[in-house]
Amino acid sequence: MQTNVKTTLGICLFFFFGFIALWDISASRADYIKTLDDAIPLFSYFKPELFALVFVPLLVATGWRVWSGESHWSSVWFYTGVPLGLIASSISLIGILQNVNNLEQARILVGESLLAVFYGGIVSFIGYLSLNTGYTPIKRNSQSNLTKFFVLLLNASLIAVGMDYYSGVFAFIDGATIYIFLAIASGFLLGNRDESKSFCQLACEAMVMISLASVMIALVSYNTYQGYPKLTGPAVAIGILGPLYGSFIIFQCAIFLPERDLRETNFGRINWHLLEITGLWILMCFAPKSLLEMF
Repeated sequence: MQTNVKTTLGICLFFFFGFIALWDISASRADYIKTLDDAIPLFSYFKPELFALVFVPLLVATGWRVWSGESHWSSVWFYTGVPLGLIASSISLIGILQNVNNLEQARILVGESLLAVFYGGIVSFIGYLSLNTGYTPIKRNSQSNLTKFFVLLLNASLIAVGMDYYSGVFAFIDGATIYIFLAIASGFLLGNRDESKSFCQLACEAMVMISLASVMIALVSYNTYQGYPKLTGPAVAIGILGPLYGSFIIFQCAIFLPERDLRETNFGRINWHLLEITGLWILMCFAPKSLLEMF
């Protein structure tokens, strides 16, 4: 069986059995849900604004890499899916925390914002299934600095539009987070003398470390200053903006750096670490009742 046929079959079976599983769960719980007195909010797995915030920059990045001959489309999807999902989710979370009215509404909106991580994970998963490791980059004359600057500006503008939609671009600029970002990036990149690693690998590892440090600082501050909104607000901002900045740099690396360096970086591990960091932040600050409390 040809590789393309197997890839297509695998993707189709993934969505088919996933749909069957969701249908079975919904059907088995439908009768119980009808007996509940409280209204059950109808969650949709499609949020147009989050979907656009993930897929529009993705399509621009894919078009640029394929047109320039640098990468196969599957590589772009594999490298950029999770970072784009975290970017979109972080932007949505900042907007929620600034505009939410009550705790119940916050819980619903936070759950919806995490759909962006789901979209990004699906993108990376499809890219992984279709990954063409035998692709040979084709050097074209289109790889000028002016063209790269235009693509960078276009993608940054698209993400800025998403920021403005949720709460304004200036809401995503935090001095403390920027200083943390610069301090760890400088120490990691200048202090790491391992010449066997490419700049891409060092940069991506630095972004993971920055994201983790931001979340850890935010968690300590959040638990220390609970009950004081003026202090917990900046703590939450550091925990969300740190991974946002880090994911944005990883996304730019995946767009503009050579394919050879990207293959040496092990983006599977980078993406997994980003998801672990996001999961830590969600569980610590937005976790529902524990199993013992529920039962």
